[in-house]
Amino acid sequence: MSDTPNSKNNTPEVELLKFYPFEISSKKPTLLGYADVRVDGIVIKGFKLLRAKNGGLFIQPPTVNFDGKDYPVVELRSKTLLDRIRRQIVDYYKATENA
Repeated sequence: MSDTPNSKNNTPEVELLKFYPFEISSKKPTLLGYADVRVDGIVIKGFKLLRAKNGGLFIQPPTVNFDGKDYPVVELRSKTLLDRIRRQIVDYYKATENA
């Protein structure tokens, strides 16, 4: 479940540690599960995997709710890194969904 670093752009290593699936509900977007990811030795817990109304899958970085508002716990400024994390989570989900 890991993605090795790319020597050309020094992209961090991404590894999916654990995926916690949820039963599909009628809410839109649908929460499919939570994932814990390691990025170069740093563990980030609580990525959400969601299904959009159009059927596409996307992730949301972990948030904390305070006074009725969600605030990000981490900010990923690298689109490449966010895409790699998304790919790890979505690929794992699709592989287990079809198993």
